Amino acid sequence: MTNADGFDDLISSIETELNQSLMEKRGALTLLLARVTGAVYTEALAAGVPHALAQAMAQDYWTSEAFPAGLPSVDAEEEE
Repeated sequence: MTNADGFDDLISSIETELNQSLMEKRGALTLLLARVTGAVYTEALAAGVPHALAQAMAQDYWTSEAFPAGLPSVDAEEEE
């Protein structure tokens, strides 16, 4: 094992740890967004909002939080 191999192994290990951490954070955020989206829907229904409108409100919330405007899509990043 040369120094270059050791360095590459170290970098690979760090990359793996960072990717795992990022995946865990994204998963936790997605669960939180799902819970809040459900709360938007159930609270709207409890307040007397019709089902279709409550569903649209929850969908609007999910879309705005899960896919915020201004963030490049993965496809756009890969094309560059």
